[in-house]
Amino acid sequence: MTVTTPSRRTWVPVVGVVLLAVALLVWAKWQPYWVKVPSVAGSGSMGRSVLPADGVSLRAGLEFAGTYFLAIWPALVAGLVLAAAIRTVLPADWTARMVGRRGAVVGSTLAVPGMMCSCCAAPVAVGLRQRAADVRAALAFWLASPALNPVVLVFCAFVLPWPWTVLRAAAGLAVVGVGALAARRAGDAADPAGLTVGTDSVDDGRPLPVRFLAALGGLAVRLLPEYLVLVVVLGALRGVLFPVGAGLAGTHGAVVVAVVVLLAVAGALLPIPTGAEVAAVAALLAAGVSPVIAAALLVTLPAVSLPSLLMVRRVFPVRVLATVTVGVVVIGVVCSVVVAVGGSWSA
Repeated sequence: MTVTTPSRRTWVPVVGVVLLAVALLVWAKWQPYWVKVPSVAGSGSMGRSVLPADGVSLRAGLEFAGTYFLAIWPALVAGLVLAAAIRTVLPADWTARMVGRRGAVVGSTLAVPGMMCSCCAAPVAVGLRQRAADVRAALAFWLASPALNPVVLVFCAFVLPWPWTVLRAAAGLAVVGVGALAARRAGDAADPAGLTVGTDSVDDGRPLPVRFLAALGGLAVRLLPEYLVLVVVLGALRGVLFPVGAGLAGTHGAVVVAVVVLLAVAGALLPIPTGAEVAAVAALLAAGVSPVIAAALLVTLPAVSLPSLLMVRRVFPVRVLATVTVGVVVIGVVCSVVVAVGGSWSA
């Protein structure tokens, strides 16, 4: 008779989840980037920006949603599957110990290889929180996935003048830092009402595949409907949120300040595919828009979005999410100030 030791009961599921994560990321992120990076390097272009739209219409929303989901669906599927595996396979005591109280460093380290957008990283953050991960680590994972994406820095280097790459890296670090400070101030007592932190005792007697499918279905039903609707709505409104064709090239003086703030706020609302902020900045510069205005979108577009904020609202305290959102907008404005001070920012 074989006796299963506690360490084996712990490390077998951990290794299984790691191997699943690697397989999903190879399919959804790493292999596509392996193809896309040389293409961007050769052309010096990220392609068409997702921001321009002719007015407000359902057609504009559906077109945006179609383009957006065509770009992100593999990563979204990977995020949902990985979140379900974390919830049903990882031992809760191991998650609490290893991803529990080691804060932003652990969360950021886990996030960087995934290189997901904020909406695709959101289900994984939910899964981590439901499996006893601390607010600080799970929040850092969610924010660092888009903010510290190394491939985006490579895109910046190929498409934009070199100072943009440095600015993007610094702004990404600042976003993760704001999240760490917000989570630290909230403390452990700030868990949202109704959050069920997973423990081994909640695993019922059903077979693992059944529990996994139930967790996957629960995540999809809870997260996807409002996500889909919001993407269409925000896509329909992007002509108002981002008036990139309304004479921004001639904007100057005090109007620039108002435009920067408005674009920074709008950037924190709209979901975008990974790297789309680089295409947006490049398109604005090519259209003659001031780099000061374009810089407001460099980190606010990828860092958070209204759909991703709603996806994680049940697992993070409201005041933490509010602080992070305001912090991202402020960092976007600071990026514009940095560009205004000087440097070689024009394409």
